[in-house]
Amino acid sequence: MPETESKLVCSPSNGLHQEENAAVIEAANRLVIRPPTHRRPQRQRQPQGRRDATGFTANQEVKLKAGDMRIAQMQICISQLRTEMEESSKQLQDLCKAMLVDAESG
Repeated sequence: MPETESKLVCSPSNGLHQEENAAVIEAANRLVIRPPTHRRPQRQRQPQGRRDATGFTANQEVKLKAGDMRIAQMQICISQLRTEMEESSKQLQDLCKAMLVDAESG
């Protein structure tokens, strides 16, 4: 049986519909098709090592104490640096005063 419908002849595009198509294509590109995931109840991990009254294991306690020692060392270094900076500032002030006195007398 012959086809009775007339075929649609495409005409050249003037480019005006491209913005609408671009928005549709962009939205489609953002869609992500994921296969269905099977949710399994997650098992809780068994605690590693024995915990003391603080809730930390012995290994965690050692790491905490080591961190505390590093922080204490940094605090000492910072206070030493502050003292040295104050001394340097006083020396600079004294030098500036001496230069002003020399400039006024000269």
